[in-house]
Amino acid sequence: MFENIASNRRKTVFIIILFIAFIAALGYAVGIYIDYRFGISGAYSILFMIFALIIAVALSFGSYYYSDRIVLGLTGARQVSREQEPRIYYMVEGLSIAAGLPMPKVYMLEEAGMNAFATGRNPQNGAVALTRGLVNNLDDQELKGVIAHELSHIKNYDILLGTIVIVLVGMVTIVSNIIFRSFIFGGGRRSSSRSPGGGLINIIFLAVGLALILLSPIIAAIIRFAVSRQREYLADSNGALITRYPAGLANALKKISAYSEVRTANNATEHMFIASPFGKNTKAAFSGLFNTHPPVGERIKRLEQMSLKIGIKSDREIMEDMKFKK
Repeated sequence: MFENIASNRRKTVFIIILFIAFIAALGYAVGIYIDYRFGISGAYSILFMIFALIIAVALSFGSYYYSDRIVLGLTGARQVSREQEPRIYYMVEGLSIAAGLPMPKVYMLEEAGMNAFATGRNPQNGAVALTRGLVNNLDDQELKGVIAHELSHIKNYDILLGTIVIVLVGMVTIVSNIIFRSFIFGGGRRSSSRSPGGGLINIIFLAVGLALILLSPIIAAIIRFAVSRQREYLADSNGALITRYPAGLANALKKISAYSEVRTANNATEHMFIASPFGKNTKAAFSGLFNTHPPVGERIKRLEQMSLKIGIKSDREIMEDMKFKK
């Protein structure tokens, strides 16, 4: 457990540093471009890089403190009270106690599809969001399995990593698109006051900058997929240990896989959900390496294997068994 928490914190720091470096490189590319196209002093490339660094650091801090609100806002989730949704509220409350967690806020998505996600920067600021379709179509044991899965994400600090990835990856894509459009449609004249050597260096830097901008969607996707699919297996296992009933989550996943679509979901938030919010058969067959979720069938198989071990082996032995299954 503690190894997973430490690993997620290291990944979070790494992604933030990578984001800052990438934005700084884009800023430097913009400065080189302006210098090359308009003949302005080369000092502008450094100024743009410094400006980009300031913006990147500010966005990183902002994503840490406000990413959960951004995610909830993007999905249209609405906070509910004990009086409004007593069934799910009492389930979340009881399972939080069993997991040793503070009571998270409970949110509802008015979606017919069956899905759920957790968000927040730490257990004290955690939130669990469920779709209306999930609540209406799952029985109590199945719903408890899903909630326990999401609470495991909170306990493992998956939510910190996942929510920060959404904001920072989104900003990389937006910034690169803006810069790319300015490169394509911007006016001006090419500088002719440089020496041949200086002009060649500028052209090289400009080419590198354009490559960064063109490749930024791919780089952003790689960062997003760096949020390992293995964490879903871990949350399944930990959630099953909280409820002591792996079959509940296994049966829930069978139902969810049939209709998991969420209209307000997008590529940036996809990895947050318990199952892909785009449903089945939405990606090419060769894209398995780039899926944000492991195959549902494999997840169900592992949970069914856990059912045979509950009550026979200790929690530690069960988790050790699951760890070495690839």
